[in-house]
Amino acid sequence: MGLRSTKSFKTMMLIAVPSLALFIIMFLLTNHSNEVAFHNFMRTTFGLTNSWPHSPYGPGWLVAICKDIAALGGHIDFVLIVGFVSCFLYFLRENKRLTEFLFTIIGAVILLLILKFTMNSNSPGNMFDVFFSDDLGFPSGHALIAVVLYTALAKYSGRRLIYTSARYVVYVFAALLIFLIGVSRLFTSHTPTEVIAGWSAGLFWLSITNYFFVKH
Repeated sequence: MGLRSTKSFKTMMLIAVPSLALFIIMFLLTNHSNEVAFHNFMRTTFGLTNSWPHSPYGPGWLVAICKDIAALGGHIDFVLIVGFVSCFLYFLRENKRLTEFLFTIIGAVILLLILKFTMNSNSPGNMFDVFFSDDLGFPSGHALIAVVLYTALAKYSGRRLIYTSARYVVYVFAALLIFLIGVSRLFTSHTPTEVIAGWSAGLFWLSITNYFFVKH
């Protein structure tokens, strides 16, 4: 194992192990009593958007903003961004980065399907029905996809920037966007454990793919 490979392996372990541990902790903390306590806290602190018992929390304008932010990690925006970036890399003939990008994204989607299907008691009979179900809370798909997608975009964008300070701006903006997408889900459908589990699962997958492509 070369020096570069050894360094990348250590980096992977430094990210993968804590991420996996955090994911397991969040799974163990996810239970009905904690969910009820969280929803009661949100209802008491921010109030319901309308009279329905399962409504989002907070005033209408706040919920509207949260839904717009959350959409950046949703199905439609995800497909559009992935399609645009894939075409961009293809026409630039950056085949290696295109392969890495698609492997990372497709792997994240498969991982999300497996986690949603196996870790929710109310999972549908068919794994692919996970895409059409709004009742599978663990982990947050928006949080997982946001971590993988926007970290990957920041990584590829940063490589094209000459100045280090500009790269930091891109990375900070990506981190802020990932954070906001996760927080926005707290006001609409998810609990903190579900969001943190999504973030940690996304980081775990990124560490694996990064090591694989650095090594190869």
